[in-house]
Amino acid sequence: FWVIGSWGGSGLCSFVGGAIATGLGWRWIFVFSIAVALAALFLLRGTPESRSASAQQHKLDISGLLSLILALVLLNLFISKGHGWGWTSATSLAMLAGALASGLFFIRSGQRKGDAALIDFALFRNRAYSAAVLSNFMLNGAIGTMMIASIWLQQGHHLSPLESGMMTLGYLVTVLAMIRVGEKLLQRYGARLPMMSGPVFTAVGILLISCTFLDKSTYIVTVFFSNVLFGFGLGCYATPSTDTAVVNAPENKVGVALGIYKMGSSLGGAMGIAVTASLFALFLPLGMASAAQYALWFNAALCLGSMAVSALLLPRTGQS
Repeated sequence: FWVIGSWGGSGLCSFVGGAIATGLGWRWIFVFSIAVALAALFLLRGTPESRSASAQQHKLDISGLLSLILALVLLNLFISKGHGWGWTSATSLAMLAGALASGLFFIRSGQRKGDAALIDFALFRNRAYSAAVLSNFMLNGAIGTMMIASIWLQQGHHLSPLESGMMTLGYLVTVLAMIRVGEKLLQRYGARLPMMSGPVFTAVGILLISCTFLDKSTYIVTVFFSNVLFGFGLGCYATPSTDTAVVNAPENKVGVALGIYKMGSSLGGAMGIAVTASLFALFLPLGMASAAQYALWFNAALCLGSMAVSALLLPRTGQS
């Protein structure tokens, strides 16, 4: 159910966002987002305490948290603003250097602090856990596909936000349906096969969406069925990946391991959208259709990278 909520909830974003933008205006999307966040906090009020006794001995890793935030902010500024500033300008290089320095400090500090660090890097000594987190990070980066497809449908083919959002309904239905199928695949074949095949289906869906040279009617039909493939792949991948992250963590660190895994989802999505938007802006002088195509190819490459990580790091069925 956690997987259904985590992955299925993302499927509502484009459709609900399009409906709100069409009916009330795009600014209301932020209002509803705040309301949903507050509702989530309210629902958490009855959650029982689950901290282990050892966890209560450690304080929050403030320096690790601040250095991670600083690294992500500077990297995001470099990615999103570098094209306008000039990639080799002093400002861009300063942002990149600051991001690298902050990231290095975060990693070295975390390695010294061990269990008390914001991220317990000892968890990554397990190859299967590393595969789950890294492949999850890369696959979530492909969420930038939704943004580019929406831009091209609205500005290239003049669909309304609601109409472009409706193109993702196939993704929503398929990802929810396939999550249970992914569970059955995990039980029968192990995690490696669905974690490799899922991203391939998603990549094929993205490559079809990148066919921006198609006429309007053909492209709309293609996008709808491509979103079905997109959801099919994510649904195959989701449960085996989450299960791999959980079962390969020590029993007393399952909560920490799952938190890192979920943070990988969020960071992957944020970084993927930033890079996708930057690539779209970079190639925009070639025409919107070409810019969308190149940006979507990057997202397909992320999916194939996710597949490669699973292939390289996950043991074959029957291996320990």
